[in-house]
Amino acid sequence: MKKWVMISLVILVSIATGIGYYYYNDIYRAPTAVESRGLMETNSSYEYLIGDAGIRLSEHDYEYKVLINPICGGYDSGKVVPGLKESDVALSVAGYVESLNTDDTLGIFLTRDTDTAPTFEQRYKFVDIVDPDIVIEIGVGSDNDTNVIGTSVYYDDAYYDYHLVNSELADMMERSIVTSIEGVAEGVFPLEEGDSEYIKRCHRPAVYIKCGYITNPKEAQALLSETYKSNIAKGILDAIDKARGKE
Repeated sequence: MKKWVMISLVILVSIATGIGYYYYNDIYRAPTAVESRGLMETNSSYEYLIGDAGIRLSEHDYEYKVLINPICGGYDSGKVVPGLKESDVALSVAGYVESLNTDDTLGIFLTRDTDTAPTFEQRYKFVDIVDPDIVIEIGVGSDNDTNVIGTSVYYDDAYYDYHLVNSELADMMERSIVTSIEGVAEGVFPLEEGDSEYIKRCHRPAVYIKCGYITNPKEAQALLSETYKSNIAKGILDAIDKARGKE
């Protein structure tokens, strides 16, 4: 009833002043405007990244290429606890991997570098453009039991490349990351049902890294630390070197 009263008043004000419609529009269409703005920001960021990837590939003859997919982003925060979002952790760690790389022969590419939400197909487009040697997806773990702790790495056991077996890549990642952060290794596991369709579709040596449990108070606190996240990234870079035979 109140809504119809407001609409009637708006119409009367519109007739009298010519501004009421815009006032009504601002009130009731703001969520749509925010959603549209988010979509434009995502597409703009995606177009920039995909274009930049093409330019970098044309200008550099990389010996080895790595594609990193920081999961979630934008409207999708992923797993959340007070003060900490999976989307932020994933993006931060991926960013550190890129920024800490000092090897000109190694190309690091990200599917997103801001808090945006590229579609699955947009993210997968990077696989076609970059043609990476390995693919890394980054997220965090969560559990109803807040005592569960540790870094875990998942792999697609349905895909096999004799040059670099997925389970071997996962083991390299687990060992290198846990050594770098002096943390707890939860283990290396085949992908669970419904977990990371992105990795399954890539058909390349690929892993899904869960950088600790966001639901464990100790690891959640650690994941707020920039030093800790940069150390995770250093572990990932060490594992990449092992995978390409540089160690």
